[in-house]
Amino acid sequence: MKQLLTVIFFCLCSVSLFAQTTQGNRFMSFTGDLNLRFDNTSSSLTPETKRQTYGLNLQMTRGKFTRDNIAQGWSIGLGATHERINQIDYAETTPSLSAHYVYRRYIVPSERVRLFAQGKAGGLYSPTFNDGETTQNTFSIGASLDLGLTYFYKKNWAWEATASLANVGVSHASARGEKVYTDVKVNGSLGFNTFRIGLAHYFGETSSPFEPAPQQSLYEVGQTYLAGDLSVQQVSARSNTTNLGIGFAAGKFVTPRRLLGISVSGSYGTGVDQGNADYTNWGASVRPYAEQYWPVAGKWTVLLDGGIALGYVQMKTELNSVQSNTQTTYYAKPTFRPGIQYQLTQRWALAALVGVLDLNGFTATQQEVTTGNTVSKSTIYAFTIDPLYQISNSSLSLRYFPGR
Repeated sequence: MKQLLTVIFFCLCSVSLFAQTTQGNRFMSFTGDLNLRFDNTSSSLTPETKRQTYGLNLQMTRGKFTRDNIAQGWSIGLGATHERINQIDYAETTPSLSAHYVYRRYIVPSERVRLFAQGKAGGLYSPTFNDGETTQNTFSIGASLDLGLTYFYKKNWAWEATASLANVGVSHASARGEKVYTDVKVNGSLGFNTFRIGLAHYFGETSSPFEPAPQQSLYEVGQTYLAGDLSVQQVSARSNTTNLGIGFAAGKFVTPRRLLGISVSGSYGTGVDQGNADYTNWGASVRPYAEQYWPVAGKWTVLLDGGIALGYVQMKTELNSVQSNTQTTYYAKPTFRPGIQYQLTQRWALAALVGVLDLNGFTATQQEVTTGNTVSKSTIYAFTIDPLYQISNSSLSLRYFPGR
């Protein structure tokens, strides 16, 4: 189902040509990502520990369209991560500098929207500092594949978002002249682990004033819908554990293109990890949300769903009746879901929600580990801003519009 939803979202669009991405034009974009994490861990066996992590990465990309909808250029990135553990007076800072060759291929589903695939190849240098001394130097070269979206909000100016899909590279680390490690890494995932957002400017002789006529919405103010959602979610990358999720939602249009609603959902799944441990996982949540609609053509509408998920999830692990681990997490997470909707009849519609952009947020985790006659308990409170787009958490939604 994941592959099918991806094809629906990226391919059910008419490919056309607009001035911003024609041959000879140029673009410049500034994007970045911010990572914050504050952990407070208390355990029955160890003292309370507070950990703070801050991360900021900025990237400038500049390119030229060598053919219609095909651009080549370069990017430069600057970043820094700082981690502190107060109990042991530990602080570590890791800046980074990167440079890459960039190749982009654009798809044009509508006047204001561009989808693109981006290939990058280059290198990165990242030293690590502790107490004012350089403790490690890391050099990396590699290539990556990203997917991106550009939305023009005014003449030749656009919001831009990119997410990393796969990468391959070689890293070498040394400390005080001695080798620490040399790794070859190949990563491919439907969970996009680097998400950046920023601003882009497109310019050139063929740039367009870009004021298209608005498309008429299929919906009216005051109109309501009822929905049933079905999803298959990957719970653990270490195992084949997946959850089957079922949800119900109700919403009302406050404008012809915006809806406010609330949903409730539950999920359950089992599996076995690589160490033959049995997993059982279940959870429930309630989520107030808003949906913004952009009519594409005919009965097709692109939508963006944003809300705050409030709920809990519990995972229990058992290994040969010797060790058990029960972990319960309560959370409040801002999440966004892009999708596309087709109006089957006047009263029925089918929506494909393609992945989840999870900003993380607040979590409170209680963990109990039993090994033989020994029981240890711990509690972790965390506030995290670390965007992660997971296309593996896609869903289908059947929607009923009473009174149409």
